[in-house]
Amino acid sequence: MNKLILRGKFLLFCLSWAVAGLAHADYPERPIRIVVPFAAGGPADGLARLVSHSLAEKMGTPVVVENRAGAGGNIGTDTVAKAPADGYTLLLGYIGPLAVNPHLFSSLPFNPELDFAPIGMIADNPLVLVVHPRVAAKSVKELVTQLRTSTEPMAYASGGSGSANHLAAELFKSAEQIEMTHIGYKGVAPATNDLLGGHVPIMFNGVSVALPHIKAGKLRALAVTTKARIPALPDVPTMQEAGLTGYEMSAWFALLAPAGTPAPIVHRLEKALLETVNSPDAEAKLAALGMVPRPAGAETLRNHMKEEIQVWGKVVRQAGIKAE
Repeated sequence: MNKLILRGKFLLFCLSWAVAGLAHADYPERPIRIVVPFAAGGPADGLARLVSHSLAEKMGTPVVVENRAGAGGNIGTDTVAKAPADGYTLLLGYIGPLAVNPHLFSSLPFNPELDFAPIGMIADNPLVLVVHPRVAAKSVKELVTQLRTSTEPMAYASGGSGSANHLAAELFKSAEQIEMTHIGYKGVAPATNDLLGGHVPIMFNGVSVALPHIKAGKLRALAVTTKARIPALPDVPTMQEAGLTGYEMSAWFALLAPAGTPAPIVHRLEKALLETVNSPDAEAKLAALGMVPRPAGAETLRNHMKEEIQVWGKVVRQAGIKAE
């Protein structure tokens, strides 16, 4: 009798998996949306549209981009955290909301590690240490010397408290034991404008934003923050090459779904995303956005998020950074 019951339970288990598989076999049956937690027109928006076009071809359904900006990326990120876990609402995840904001805000409406199903990594948006041409330093070493001998701390610009450029500068300060004064702006655009105008001399800016100004001679690039040099600036050394052992900072992007999204759907999206990022033309298209490909699957993304949450928590605490 017990054997019959066990066999019956086993058959029911197998049947439930078969039914679940059939239920997801027709996915997707309608358009998929990718929520970007930032305003249209920026690097995140451009990346999302590049990815959406490729995913639409591979998934056989339209993939639309929806911008839900606000609260440092928290609003759009929370939108996806609370969306149905059916594979039709995805998040263009970013280092800020997923790894930094948990330490900046006293409370968040979502938990980065519990409320999302990682799909895969997409790209890095490297930062570059740039100075206004009036700054005498021609290298990181010379800048450090200038900062240490300056009678008053020199200022650096950022897109706001807790932004990637802010954190990169604080990491630099900590590594070199130097002083700089933070001037936070409401976004990267006004910060860059004041940098170009010479109102503030230093900034860790996104390559996608700084590149045209570097080429035009309006800014001087001293080093990139990634572990390896980047194709867009092949002659610019890394911070590690410039003497900062272990220094690495990259504003990464990834794709995630709400927690509880069925595994077959996540796996299909993961496969399509990896094909997209590994495609022959991905590097050129991402380079046009000032980014470099970072193809990696769901498990790698899950582990990377855990590591980044720890790393940036330490930086935020040491620098005493608070959300504005």
